[in-house]
Amino acid sequence: MKIIHLLSNWKWTERSELVTDLALAQSKLGAAVWLICGQPPPENAMPDVSICAREKGLDKIIVLPEMGKHLNAFSIFRGVKRLRGVIADIEPDIVHCHMRNAHLLAGLACGRSAGPLLVRSAYNPDHLARDLRSRWCYRRFTHGLIVVREKVRQSALSGSSFSGDMAVIHPGIDLERFSPERELTRTADFGPLQDYFVAGVVSRIRKTRRLDIALHVLYRLQEQYPHLRLLLVGHGRPGAYETVIEKPAAELGVRDKIIRAGYCRGDDLVAAFRRMDVLLYPMPGSDKTCRTVREAMAAGVPVIAPDMDFLPELIREGQNGYLADQSPEGFASALKKLMDASDTRQALSGEALSSARQRFGWPAQAEKTLQFYARLARGRRVNTA
Repeated sequence: MKIIHLLSNWKWTERSELVTDLALAQSKLGAAVWLICGQPPPENAMPDVSICAREKGLDKIIVLPEMGKHLNAFSIFRGVKRLRGVIADIEPDIVHCHMRNAHLLAGLACGRSAGPLLVRSAYNPDHLARDLRSRWCYRRFTHGLIVVREKVRQSALSGSSFSGDMAVIHPGIDLERFSPERELTRTADFGPLQDYFVAGVVSRIRKTRRLDIALHVLYRLQEQYPHLRLLLVGHGRPGAYETVIEKPAAELGVRDKIIRAGYCRGDDLVAAFRRMDVLLYPMPGSDKTCRTVREAMAAGVPVIAPDMDFLPELIREGQNGYLADQSPEGFASALKKLMDASDTRQALSGEALSSARQRFGWPAQAEKTLQFYARLARGRRVNTA
């Protein structure tokens, strides 16, 4: 089977890594897989999708300048023409789209002809996108739809957003990468944390991520638990750390209890998870499938998170973590449960690892996706017979 994964982005984000890992897992199962992604601007100094995907082992990568995240009316016709040419050269069985602009360009390039089947993955855990472009693409250019939650499938059916074949498939992660048993070499040094209870936060540094909750948890518990520390992994725009973390932490008197890890890639991120006793996840970010939570669980780290969005699908209350009120009081109460009982912490850690290995493995997710492709192909043959 020949598969093209279409990603309208050049930045190495959670979504980009998710798509790359799926493509790699499918290729390991015998499929011929290509990734088409966007082209970074000349001034870009950060690793982009094409570089990071090759580092992971994906070799069939095509970069198109029109494959940007946002719709550009001036380049759409050129992008459709380029993409049509690539599809004609590869002759794929499946074109799998992962973002809105990719879906539009693929739809215009393929139409609903006898060419490749067009599949879309929708990652919003509540409902399908409702903007005009998305609704038009779902109805006109989509043979099959993959959603992350049964709730979304039911919502699509009841709202007539999409009437074709759908599959509910949870996105996977690289379990081997985050495994506590894997040996790590040459990782970042986060300092001597062995004598502390470490609550971790992995997040972009911005106000909307509700990092104030973690700071206020430190403030509330600092006298009762002087050995509590916060390991903060992530970065933000220039000045964001000072505004969102440094100044509020100084006002609360907890600045000396924060270890600033900065942005961590590769094994540095794995090492950061291994230093954590628990992950605090105050607010989902742009990745609504909460990849950070799934990675923490795969590292054997229990999670405290709010009862919202996709999180109840991942966290089983009192088994692999806690679902708390989205407030300092709620998070502090859940954290106290862990800090007061080491046996509970160990049990939650073991269950987090076990549930991640049962639910998030890429081979299983890739196999389910390939089976869905095959089902769509059988349906097409029946309908055209």
